[in-house]
Amino acid sequence: MVRLWRRTAREAGMSPEAIDAAEHVSAGVAQVDDTPEGAAELLRTSLPGAFRSGVGAMQTVDGRRRPMRDPEAYTELLCALHPVGPPRLCADRLAATAERTGITRFALLVEGSGELCATERNVRRIGSEVLPLLAR
Repeated sequence: MVRLWRRTAREAGMSPEAIDAAEHVSAGVAQVDDTPEGAAELLRTSLPGAFRSGVGAMQTVDGRRRPMRDPEAYTELLCALHPVGPPRLCADRLAATAERTGITRFALLVEGSGELCATERNVRRIGSEVLPLLAR
């Protein structure tokens, strides 16, 4: 994806300096737990409601109606694609995304539980158990 973006940017006349300075970011959900089921269950209990109240209230800039995705199905999709589960699974999914896209910077929603203590625990586990697996 980054190679395609760089080629398209060059073809559009973007300067090499501007192209080199571009720092792409992949956004996603991250939830660490000892099992994939435990991490997914935590998100299943909180994300659908957040999607209904948050995403459901969003409006397009041009006023178009945009149907909202099914919150439960979208939560399941996020759990299947993003770093949600044990540390090794989380690290593998982040590494696979970086390999496929060329993007190595991530903006991760780590507060999917909606609870302060659980969010703090999640951040600690990402820092101490997931990131070291990516440093190799």
